[in-house]
Amino acid sequence: MTANPEHSPGAAAEACPLCGAPVAPGSPRCAECGLHQSTGPERPNPFTAASLWALAGLLAVVYALTVVAVMVAR
Repeated sequence: MTANPEHSPGAAAEACPLCGAPVAPGSPRCAECGLHQSTGPERPNPFTAASLWALAGLLAVVYALTVVAVMVAR
């Protein structure tokens, strides 16, 4: 019997629904990919558009400060 994505979220599975690795019955996580077996692969994405724009802005500021530091050092 293989894991089926239509199973209820708390059901024990023989294989991880995300990576297909074998999962011991009653194990809360997949040993290979770390997926919580109670949430399944349809969990929400932690990276929202706002967080990605904030990260891009932070990287741009660090880059600009590095360029200024190099210019001042010359």
